[in-house]
Amino acid sequence: MKMRFLFLICATSLTISGCLEKDKKEIGERSAIVLAPKHPWVPESVWGEMQRRTKPRASTRLDIGNVVYGKQLKNSGDSDITEGLEEFIEKLSCMDPNYLILVDKTHPLDADFKPTDLVNLALYPEISRSRDGLYLEHTAAEALAKLSAAARKKGVTLLVSSAYRSYDYQKFLFDNHVKEIGEEETSRDIAKPGRSQHQLGTVVDFGDITKSFADTRAGKWMEKNGGKFGWSLSYPRYPPSEYMWESWHWRWIGADAVQLQDKFFDGSQYRMLLYLHENTTFPEF
Repeated sequence: MKMRFLFLICATSLTISGCLEKDKKEIGERSAIVLAPKHPWVPESVWGEMQRRTKPRASTRLDIGNVVYGKQLKNSGDSDITEGLEEFIEKLSCMDPNYLILVDKTHPLDADFKPTDLVNLALYPEISRSRDGLYLEHTAAEALAKLSAAARKKGVTLLVSSAYRSYDYQKFLFDNHVKEIGEEETSRDIAKPGRSQHQLGTVVDFGDITKSFADTRAGKWMEKNGGKFGWSLSYPRYPPSEYMWESWHWRWIGADAVQLQDKFFDGSQYRMLLYLHENTTFPEF
């Protein structure tokens, strides 16, 4: 088993070389280590907490792959390692960790956090919108356009009803609901300001933002095909998450990350993000 373990480590190192070479070209020949990038919009509170929880050191994008690799080995015991794991880790190693930021009731974003590369969804004719003034982070917007175009080819229209929300707008929504139904009931259904994934700019709500979306053609198409385009249901019915089931609430994390959550975390985006948050060491900045 030890020999097999060493062999897999070596094999994994070889498979990730392509990703490293690509990154080295992007940043020059200054170092053979690829530091995990930090976009201007990454909240300092999130990165700061990660740094405090772990021993500061230079880290690479490969850390995410190594974490999952270690988890698989630990869970596998003496049985054979899952076939194709090395190829999977190669893809995982190229993922941008900035799109895997954990945002929940205990891991908030700063009040002044705002994506710097927001784009108006009106620029994309493929995307159907319920109203004007809807924005997403650029990469997520591009992914949404591809998703929408694919759905249209099957006769399905994905109507976007909500996208990026600022801290102040989320506060407005939360406070209004508190006035109507009280804070305890509101907290079960709506995220407090700073705790909403919408503030990341990589989340959309489809349809009429009700449970009935799951029974529509669009809802059924998303359930079957959303993951292929990198979209993940943040709050599924099973396994349960922090909030009630929201069949309309989808977050873009990338197709490889969706494969990760399905393969290692029972299809739970929340469990995956929490695990990576607690076990991945991020670099100092």
